[in-house]
Amino acid sequence: MSIEVGSDGNPNFIQVRHGKMLINVPRALFRGKRAEIIREEADRFGNELRSRYPWLSENAVPVVLKEARQTMLSLIEMESSQVEIARTSLEDGHPTEALQMLDAHLQGHPDDSNAWHLRGIILMRLGRADEGFKSLARSRSSSGP
Repeated sequence: MSIEVGSDGNPNFIQVRHGKMLINVPRALFRGKRAEIIREEADRFGNELRSRYPWLSENAVPVVLKEARQTMLSLIEMESSQVEIARTSLEDGHPTEALQMLDAHLQGHPDDSNAWHLRGIILMRLGRADEGFKSLARSRSSSGP
């Protein structure tokens, strides 16, 4: 089974190849850094797949979900790496470059509390305290309870 990121350029989906089929799996089926499957969403997705493709075996949906979850875990790790690259850029004395990387990252991942936290630190170092405090507050609100 081959897995690809994106669906015709849409970052809200990952694509899972099941046999000859390429299935678009919504990223919204997963939550958190552990890519936990949201059962209600997964059930809806499974029902939709079964109605569109009635020939799928009973085991197909769980297999697709398992593979999609593994991909989400890899994506989360890769996306976290982008924040680490920005952190390294900051440590190397390039705060403006690090800030640009984080801003680009946050456009696609607005709930990444680590990125918001690092952004706040960078803004403080750049003397932009008001923006820095807002980013730090966003970091706290994005990290959950």
